Amino acid sequence: MFQMGLIMKEFVDIEISGAHLRYDENDPIAVNISGNHYVDGDTHKITYVEEAQGFDEIILNTIIVKKNRVEIIKEGVVNSKMIFANNSRFKTIYDTPFGRLNMETETKLLLIDMNEDEINVYIEYLLYIEGDRASNSKMRIHIVEAVDRVDNKGG
Repeated sequence: MFQMGLIMKEFVDIEISGAHLRYDENDPIAVNISGNHYVDGDTHKITYVEEAQGFDEIILNTIIVKKNRVEIIKEGVVNSKMIFANNSRFKTIYDTPFGRLNMETETKLLLIDMNEDEINVYIEYLLYIEGDRASNSKMRIHIVEAVDRVDNKGG
């Protein structure tokens, strides 16, 4: 399924789950969506579109998975680029319709397991907004080939 070394496109199912732990609150994350998967050498690029809650616009999400690094990019009504690599801290701008925020991610643990059937990513990180620690966060990303979608180009 996920052949290495070729540029290819396939439809995938994406499951993202996790939580932002703030003080005594737990803010869960749960997304199940379909998207596209492209492979170029050892780099996997997964794209999907989501509706921006409260807006009549969409957000294009891109997840880039490499051997030791994951990037999550949002483009649209919200713009950001979060980078995760073990024991690393990355700064970014989180651009919203309500203003811009300085944001940082500090990766505590990044586990990546890629094989021909699936991609699994697990991330534990600290999230800082405007220099203050906003949450301890965990995220799991699971990507598998979509079995109920067919490419209309003869697939």
